[in-house]
Amino acid sequence: MEDLFLGPQRYVQKPGALAEAAAAIRAFGRRPLVLADETVEAIVAPVLAPACPAQGLAPVFLRFGVECSPAEIERVAAAARAEGADVIVGTGGGKALDTARAVAGRLGLPLVALPTSAATCAATSTLSVLYEGGIRTGLIDGKAAALVLVDSAVVAAAPPRLIAAGIADTLAKWSEGKPTYERETDPSPALQAAMDLATRARAILLREGRRAFADVRRGALTAAVEDVIACNLLLAGLIGGVGGRTFRVALAHGLLYGMTVMPEIRRHLHGEVVGWGLLVQACLEGDREEFGRLRDLFAGLGLPTTMAALGIRDTEDPRFREGLRRTCEPGGAAHNLTVPVDEPRLLAAILEAEARGREGAP
Repeated sequence: MEDLFLGPQRYVQKPGALAEAAAAIRAFGRRPLVLADETVEAIVAPVLAPACPAQGLAPVFLRFGVECSPAEIERVAAAARAEGADVIVGTGGGKALDTARAVAGRLGLPLVALPTSAATCAATSTLSVLYEGGIRTGLIDGKAAALVLVDSAVVAAAPPRLIAAGIADTLAKWSEGKPTYERETDPSPALQAAMDLATRARAILLREGRRAFADVRRGALTAAVEDVIACNLLLAGLIGGVGGRTFRVALAHGLLYGMTVMPEIRRHLHGEVVGWGLLVQACLEGDREEFGRLRDLFAGLGLPTTMAALGIRDTEDPRFREGLRRTCEPGGAAHNLTVPVDEPRLLAAILEAEARGREGAP
């Protein structure tokens, strides 16, 4: 039997969509709590706030904290209760959207997502990743957005680094889902659909990724940019929902989560570290062709392809060794691969990826 969390209920992507947000939110409530960090609030509030009175909305803008943690979820939930919020509006990127989703789920309120970057699929996901002091601690399942409203002009205007990170994170859906798919002698229809979507997204990103990145760098919203935004936000979220828990993650995400014990890793975007993890995973799997393909793409997108680029200098650092241990813990995502994973094998793959990555380092 399948046990899947699917979402969102509605997805809209077009330039200028932010100007329509107030009217769209009105379908779900009259007292929206809008969660945004300082940077994103400066983008969203000047457009959203003036449009709200005409729609009969009385919004509350609440500044997002540092991370999606139990304490932050409780703080935002308490503010929503105190303000009488009847709809939660998450904005920005991964951690703010994850927090908004968790709060909406806790309070039983509808969730509207207004992503301002395509760095992760948080807007369309049904998962919230929990952190404490920057270290990943767990997941909360199950709240889909009632509406995801993507202003592609806003997303395209974000720093190019963000869309590049999203490309790596979305490519991971194929690389990390494939081992789960290949283990099944008779894949379920849902698993087949997830693999089909992941294969399609991968083809688009390999074909259009460099072009879209270059277009964003020159400030142009093109068809390639729209396609990549849709892959990073919509397709990636659908793949994760349809594929289920084991399809979503393997070594690349497992390595990211394990290595969050290192401050150096926490200074990088989610997709930047996942991209490095994909290179390590390719070495573990002995797939040199895939390694070269991804290394060349990531180097062209300005993504880190080596430990040095991530700021990791010493593999004897106790924090690095703790990251290895956490990554290889029994039952962890790293073991979704079809090859065995333990600390010596993982370290060997990291060192191999380091040597090969230097050949195409940005």
